[in-house]
Amino acid sequence: MKILHTADLHLGKKLNKASRLDEQCAVIKELSELADTEDIDVILIAGDIFDTSVPTSDAERVFYRSMLTLAERGRAVVALAGNHDDERRLCAAKPLADLQGIVLAGELDYSALGAETLSDPTPPPSLYALADAADYLQKQRTKITGHFGGITVTKGEEKTNIALVPYPAESRLARWSKQDYNIPYAERVKQTLSAACAFFDGNYNILCTHLFLTKSDNADALGGLVALPTDVLPQSPDYVALGHVHKRLKICKAPYAEYSGSPVQYAYDEGRTKSVNIIDTQKRTVTPIVLRSAKCLTETDADNFDECMHKLDFYRDDYVRIKYGGEPLTRDETVQIKAHPAFNDLVVTATLRGEPTVERKAHLSDGEIFDMYYKHKYSKDPVPELKAAFTELMEELKNEAR
Repeated sequence: MKILHTADLHLGKKLNKASRLDEQCAVIKELSELADTEDIDVILIAGDIFDTSVPTSDAERVFYRSMLTLAERGRAVVALAGNHDDERRLCAAKPLADLQGIVLAGELDYSALGAETLSDPTPPPSLYALADAADYLQKQRTKITGHFGGITVTKGEEKTNIALVPYPAESRLARWSKQDYNIPYAERVKQTLSAACAFFDGNYNILCTHLFLTKSDNADALGGLVALPTDVLPQSPDYVALGHVHKRLKICKAPYAEYSGSPVQYAYDEGRTKSVNIIDTQKRTVTPIVLRSAKCLTETDADNFDECMHKLDFYRDDYVRIKYGGEPLTRDETVQIKAHPAFNDLVVTATLRGEPTVERKAHLSDGEIFDMYYKHKYSKDPVPELKAAFTELMEELKNEAR
């Protein structure tokens, strides 16, 4: 069996005012074509399907169309809830998704999965139309069985077990089981992951989850998630498909755990090369495949108007952020720069007459701004838990304001 691992679609995310939905649609099409070329049986999307817990109608439309596209030719598709997703909203269409071989994973118990599916599928009335019948039969190539903790995908005589654990926020942990809050959060996550993998057997076993794992003892929170040690992972999986970190990263060897990275570059400090992982369960190999559909993000310096326009022309196929350190631009020059198709952001880094360097903060994340404020106020870094609580609160306030 061959499985494609990706994550962090962030459907609906904008880069300043630029919508990325067209690029995201192009990436979904590229993934679908790759799945055909590589004969993929299962597609795992390890969290952060949407960019916000209350996505726009356009983002939801792209999501539903994308899931149907990826599920063509009998592929099983899993969309796991990350920290950006409202799991109830993500799973609203679950009864319909189940019938298409699409698993919307927002909880921990999947034992009812397939309840709406006929045990012995009846061929469609259009059986006499040969092409329709062939397509119908092709769609029966994989079968999904649900368990507490995850699913088993069967193709012929081959089986793959996939434990599915959405981002374990405190509110979700409390729904999944009674919590002993005297036990540290990391230990409770470890217990949850272990419980989800309890149905594993001698077949190929995968854990798919959305976490921020690190080998550092002093790592800051990332995107509102507290850093967790790699020892929260159980040893039973053959492969751990991770989401949250936007670059491809092998985080540990035992168990073998990797972040596939996001399929689209969403920040200027992210790596420009984007890829997905393909797992071959028979050969027990993991192979990265580079994606090429989405635009790259380029940050470049300029000291005058002509240099700004030259850089924009040079990187015309990218989104460009210019860090400008020259004399003030005229209104006319600013309008021309912003009208360029490649332009995305202008950061003025210096002013005239020897004034101190000034950098605009609008492009910084809430977490980065909180870090700056806290260091200025208390002359030290905030603890990860405090920073995570602040970013989570800001996300809730933004959603309420929409």
